[in-house]
Amino acid sequence: MNRNLKLLLVVGVATALANGILAPVLAPYFLQLGLSGSEVGSLSSVMGVAAAVSLVPAAYLADLKGRKPLALLAFIAGLPAVLLTALGSKPLLYIAFALLGFANTAAGVAIDPLLADSVERKEQMDSVFSVFQIANLVSSSLGMLLSWPLLALSGVLGGVLAVYKTALLISAALFAACLPVLAMVSETRRPSVRFELTVSKIALKLAGLQVLLAFGAGLGVWIIGYWFVRKYGVSAGELGLRGVAENLLIVAATASAPFLSSKLGTLRAVVALQLATVPLIVATALSPSFIAAAALFTVRSALANASNPLVSSLQMRLVREEERARMSMLNVLAGQVAGAAGSALGGILLDAWIDLPLYAAAAVYLVQAILFYYVLGRVNELSASP
Repeated sequence: MNRNLKLLLVVGVATALANGILAPVLAPYFLQLGLSGSEVGSLSSVMGVAAAVSLVPAAYLADLKGRKPLALLAFIAGLPAVLLTALGSKPLLYIAFALLGFANTAAGVAIDPLLADSVERKEQMDSVFSVFQIANLVSSSLGMLLSWPLLALSGVLGGVLAVYKTALLISAALFAACLPVLAMVSETRRPSVRFELTVSKIALKLAGLQVLLAFGAGLGVWIIGYWFVRKYGVSAGELGLRGVAENLLIVAATASAPFLSSKLGTLRAVVALQLATVPLIVATALSPSFIAAAALFTVRSALANASNPLVSSLQMRLVREEERARMSMLNVLAGQVAGAAGSALGGILLDAWIDLPLYAAAAVYLVQAILFYYVLGRVNELSASP
C-alpha cells in the first residue's frame, strides 16, 4: 500500500475503534440520563434529518474544495458532538446529534472517493476495500470488548454513569487523533472548478440498486435484534455474543471476497454473495431455536457484508472520477431514506406476523440481486477485468 492508503488505514482503524466503544454504551448511557424512548427516538430523527439536509452541501464541498477538506470537516464536527454527548444535558444532546448527522454524511461522501482516488491501479480496488473493511471490523470488535474492563473499573471511576462518560471521552480522544493523520493525506485528485448535481445514467442505476438493497435491509436486518428478543426471549448478553461472532465471521468472508472476485469478476461475485443470503434469511425465519437462527443469520450477515467492499469498488470504478463524491452522496441518501422506510414497514409487518419481515426482506434481496446482474450486465467486461 502507498503512503496515502496507510494513513487512511490508520484513520479507519481509529474511527472504527472509537465507534466500537460507543456502540454498546450509548443506549444504557441514555437510560442512566433518564431519557424516555420517545426522546431517544427524537435524537435519531434529528440525526437523520441533519444527515439528509447535509447531503447536497457535502457533495458541493467535495467537488469544489476536495474530499480531504470534507473528511477533515467530518471529524471536526464529530469531535464536539461526542464531547457534548458526554456532558449529558438534554438540550445539548440534540445539538450533538445534529452534528453527528452532518459528520456521518460528510464522512460518507468523502471517505470512499478519497480512498478510491488513492488506489494506484483500478484492479487493486477490490483488495483495498476488502482490507479496509476487515481492519474496521476487527477494530470495532476490540472497541466493543473494551466496555467490559471499563465496567469493571466502575468502583474506581465513581459509578456506571462515570464509566459511560469515560468511554465517550476515550472515543473523542480517538477522533481527535485522526485529525493530524488525515491532514497528512495527499489528495491526488484536483477539485472541480464548478459544482454539478447532474449524475450519469450508470450512477443513477447504481443508486437505484442501492435503494432496493437498503429497503430490504430496513425490512428485516435493521430490526433483527428486536425480532430475536420477541421470538426467542433472549437478552442483551446473547445478542452481544452473536454480534462479536458476526464480526469475526465477516472478517473471514471479506478476506475471501477478492479471491472470489478474481475468479468470477466483481459483478458475478457480488451477485453470487447476495443470492446466497436469500435462503439463509428464509431458514432463519424457520429456525426452531435462537442458536440455529443466530447461526444462520450470522452466516447471512458475513456473506452480505463480504459483498460490500466489492460493491464500493465496482461503483468507484464505473463512475467518472469527478462523480465519485456524488455517487457516495446517492448511496448515503439511499441508506437513510430507503432504509428508514423499510424499517418502518418491517415493524408493521412484524406486528402482523413475526416472521413476515424476514420473508419480505428475502424477496427484496432476490429481486435486487437479479436486477443487479441484469442492469449492470452491459458493463460486465469492465467489472470482470482482473
